Amino acid sequence: MTRNYGSVGRRSGGAGWQWLIIGAVLGFACAAVLGFVGVIAGVFNVAGTSLAFGASPTPVVITATLMPATATPLATEVLITETATTAGVPVVQAPTATPTTDPTLLAPSASPTSFPTPNLGGGTTSTSSGAGASSAQTVSDGQPDPVLLDLVQPSELADIPGAAGQEFQMGTTAVEVSAAVDLCVELGGRCTLQMGEDSDPPHPVTLSPFQMELTEVSYRQYLAFLNYNEQTQGPRFHTDGCFGQPCISTNIESDTSSVSFATNYSVLPVIENLPITEVTWWGARAYCEVIGRRLPTEAEWERAARSGDGRIYPWGNDWDPTLASTNRTADGSAPAKVDVNQFPLGTSPYGVLNMAGNVAEWVFDWYDANYYNRAEATGPNPQGPASGTTKVARGGSWDNPPFFARSVHRQDFAPTDATPFIGFRCAADAVTNPNAAAQSGGALLPGALNTPDPATLGLPTPIGAGANAAPTLPLPPTSAIPTATPPAVLPSPLPVTPTTAGPTATLDPGA
Repeated sequence: MTRNYGSVGRRSGGAGWQWLIIGAVLGFACAAVLGFVGVIAGVFNVAGTSLAFGASPTPVVITATLMPATATPLATEVLITETATTAGVPVVQAPTATPTTDPTLLAPSASPTSFPTPNLGGGTTSTSSGAGASSAQTVSDGQPDPVLLDLVQPSELADIPGAAGQEFQMGTTAVEVSAAVDLCVELGGRCTLQMGEDSDPPHPVTLSPFQMELTEVSYRQYLAFLNYNEQTQGPRFHTDGCFGQPCISTNIESDTSSVSFATNYSVLPVIENLPITEVTWWGARAYCEVIGRRLPTEAEWERAARSGDGRIYPWGNDWDPTLASTNRTADGSAPAKVDVNQFPLGTSPYGVLNMAGNVAEWVFDWYDANYYNRAEATGPNPQGPASGTTKVARGGSWDNPPFFARSVHRQDFAPTDATPFIGFRCAADAVTNPNAAAQSGGALLPGALNTPDPATLGLPTPIGAGANAAPTLPLPPTSAIPTATPPAVLPSPLPVTPTTAGPTATLDPGA
């Protein structure tokens, strides 16, 4: 049968499905072409997400980058070697120039300007103001509190004879300073003649007999003083309890302090018998006066250190690193503070320990670089300038070269300075009637003694003055060598919370 496809009108109805297939194929082809063009134009992306006009956002990845953690070091006892400058040579600090008088800091005198009154007693107290007022706090019976004395156990006192006329020559000569500079340079230091000029010229001094503590005040003793006053006078006594001034820096205020403070004051037991440091001049003065003593004058300190024969060091004229703690140690070990009873062979002629090195010691006097050139320097019982901005420190420290450990060398610091290399010891006038306390029925308390009329020394009325003051304990012969055995430790009035040792810090006022 012949099929005829020449005329549509003549085709049969069974051919309609063919046109349907052809239409579908053409429609699909058109859709594919349009889709391909859309992809190229950026209207569509291959992931099926519509993006307008080809703009494609950049994905952002957020990560948490942690900063390096730096541990905060715990405060610890400062033990340093030395601070180097160029070529590893240590620096020595020269004495400052004559200070400009600060009218707000006046030396106590017979009629002193009133200081803020500290709460240092254990009985009835009173405050005074105006000329002639005493800035010291006393207990009701004029005696040191026996509880405080039992806790502190004040250091034993050595009797120092007076010096009449030219018996005691205070100060040094330019020749001696030059020799000391040569030794300093030989030992690797950088000392200059200018550093010793404030100790020149030598001049005669007349002194009344007095007493000097055999040892520097230890952590155990000073913390007993702080804890006693923390309990009796109020919280945070150390911040303003010493004549209205800071007594000491704890590890709250200073990274180099070993004293911890929480509910009481404490240090690690292993350092209890090291000399107290980070103590201000105000804190040293308050401690001495509350136990019935006082800070020594600069002349008294030098007399106790070198006697009347003009010796350079407490033991003689030749430097010996085995007799003192400075930053030039005998065996090359790291310098450090030592027990207050150490170096018994390096005592002064009166048996006083560690007057060279270990810690520098606060004395009573204001500082003036030119004071030795003034007439008042040769007067009886000189007390230094009437006013100033800095206080004298004597003896050098574990952080200084031997140049600073000479008995004639002078340093000065602001009275509020609390450093890792300054401590102190107390003095008192000689006992004139050692049986007074026994005759009056007073108890014999360790370290208590008669003290002088404060008007004679320009000091506020000290605690312990009066006829009922107890005498000192018997002293060993002058030739006796003090033992290195620490004194017995009485129970602390509050639980001791030891600190945790941490990294050491480096401080060097001059090496």
